[in-house]
Amino acid sequence: MRKITFIIVVVSTFSVANCQTFKGTVYDRATDSTLSYAIIYISGTSIGTYSDVNGNFILDISKYSSMPITISMIGYYSATLSEHSSNHTYDIYLYPKVKELNEVVVSAKKGRWETYLRLFKREFLGETENAHDCDILNINDIRFSYKSDTLRAFALKPILIHNRALGYNITYYLDKFYYIRRIGKNESLIETFHLLGNYLFKDDLLTLNESEKKKVEKRRIRTYLGSRMHFFRLLYLGNDKQAGKYNFWLSGNTIKSELFSIGAKTPINYGSVVISKDSTSGYLKNVGQIDVIFGIKYSFLHLRVDSAYFEKNGYYDPIEIVFSGDMARKRIGDLLPFEYLLK
Repeated sequence: MRKITFIIVVVSTFSVANCQTFKGTVYDRATDSTLSYAIIYISGTSIGTYSDVNGNFILDISKYSSMPITISMIGYYSATLSEHSSNHTYDIYLYPKVKELNEVVVSAKKGRWETYLRLFKREFLGETENAHDCDILNINDIRFSYKSDTLRAFALKPILIHNRALGYNITYYLDKFYYIRRIGKNESLIETFHLLGNYLFKDDLLTLNESEKKKVEKRRIRTYLGSRMHFFRLLYLGNDKQAGKYNFWLSGNTIKSELFSIGAKTPINYGSVVISKDSTSGYLKNVGQIDVIFGIKYSFLHLRVDSAYFEKNGYYDPIEIVFSGDMARKRIGDLLPFEYLLK
């Protein structure tokens, strides 16, 4: 079962026939007052709406009725509801970032802040070509604290990102960021990174001329091929071919080079990995480490649960499914919206 995170939900039933909407009211958890202009959206898409002056909202979720819904607002932690129904109305309580404000340490030395910012951008945006072509438009809204080898980043306002390489503007609601760098046994470097947040896309393609559009579209294709989104879409599609006792292949319907090699240390096939599937989603079974190869790109997949949910559009729960290797190096700078379709 998928989880409800960072949310308190009070449910009352009403009758609406064949209606794929998400309705409710947003409240401040500390004061019980309603919150105007909170944003209610499907993270990773361009689908969203705002609460009115009384905190009420209604969001059309027809295209993404099975995906989690997130509620965010400046100065509050986001709330995500993974399971929801059009036959209910929801009271959503957001927690203010009061504790976070008290913990933030702003370095008086400009050079130190700039060092923290460089580290943050490296871990947050990534180090790919696409990441280097991203601009954070409101860097002064980001605050840092550094203690016990741990860098933490805070932002009361959403982080605004312009990705010139892929032609998107991203609004990112940061809930948690920390980066730990320490020396382990045998003088080995140990790095730990954790990021939690939700984000909305706005396509910038219509503002570009035809030459620029073609370049952006080519970069989007290159970014998509071999990505986590690409992998889960092909996993759902299920065009598999057994390659041996410990391996099978996944292929797509559009480009011959769409080919993933899936392997494990135990006997494996498509049916032993994808244990159930319906019209929109499937479940990935925990069979130990799964090796995922796309061309010369090597990645490794680990499940933290017995079975993990994923959707045909490429969505998966990053808390339940963890990647390492090439796919894990792709950060915010290489994200594509779930509306993206390979042409």
